[in-house]
Amino acid sequence: MQIPTLPDRIDPWQLAAENGRLDGELRLAALPRLAALLEHANGTVSVALAAGVDEQGLRFVEGSLQTEVELICQRCLGPLRLPLRVAVSLALIRAESEPEFARLPSQREPLLAAGADLAVADLVEDELLLALPQIPRHRDARECEAAGYHAPPSQPTPNVGQPQAFAALASLLQDSKRSN
Repeated sequence: MQIPTLPDRIDPWQLAAENGRLDGELRLAALPRLAALLEHANGTVSVALAAGVDEQGLRFVEGSLQTEVELICQRCLGPLRLPLRVAVSLALIRAESEPEFARLPSQREPLLAAGADLAVADLVEDELLLALPQIPRHRDARECEAAGYHAPPSQPTPNVGQPQAFAALASLLQDSKRSN
């Protein structure tokens, strides 16, 4: 089965007016801002988006994006495979000052589309970037341990026999309280 190719650019206003669909795949390597954050930019992202006009007369783009990316775990510095399933729910606006911006439903995010030309790859890349965790790490610390990470002990071990840095200050404080 051949996967349909996505157009490079679309007119989102016309797509919504025609109740159009965007179905296909994009290579992760074709998304430069996302690829810069990944360990390997191998693979593709599946795109399934539909556009239309809702009951309030707002034009929208909604659907889903699915991919699996490989990041670096910030705890163990090992590879982290992360499946991404991103729900897309955008409302088209021409400018932030438009009345439509103020009446956007809470479930839709604004998509500023001032012109009639929008790069599909930029739209997909923006949504995937927003779905990435700020600090990627394995959910289960045992996966980090398997990569050689050893968690610090939960209780610090006391340095028995070593002089304490502020011990002299404590004795000065006690001396000053006695003299007052």
